[in-house]
Amino acid sequence: MPEAYKSYATSLGTTAATLIYPGSPGVTGTAIVNGINISNVNSVSATTIKIELNKSGVTYSVLSNAIVSSGTSLQALDAPIVLESGNKLFATAGLTGYFHTLVSAMEIT
Repeated sequence: MPEAYKSYATSLGTTAATLIYPGSPGVTGTAIVNGINISNVNSVSATTIKIELNKSGVTYSVLSNAIVSSGTSLQALDAPIVLESGNKLFATAGLTGYFHTLVSAMEIT
C-alpha cells in the first residue's frame, strides 16, 4: 500500500460550506488527517468557523461554531481522524475572507 503525506491549503472566500479536503484518491483509499490548522487572517475582528465531515451524504460536526480571534490560529483536531474513500471535509466561515485552512493528511491507496 503506497503512502503519501499531503497538505491542502484553502482560503475561505465565502460563508458557504467550502471543500477543504477532497478525501483520499481512489475507490479504496484511506486518509489519516493529522491536523486541521485554521487561521483568522483578519487583523480587526473575530468570527466563527465550523468544520464538518461528509460521510456517505451524512454530515457530522468536527468543530462547531468555534470563535477565532483576529490574527490568531487554532488546531481543529486534538487527535488524528481516519477518513474512508469518499469522505470529505468542509469548512463554513462566519464572515467572508477571514480564514485560511491547512489540512495535513497521510493518504494510503
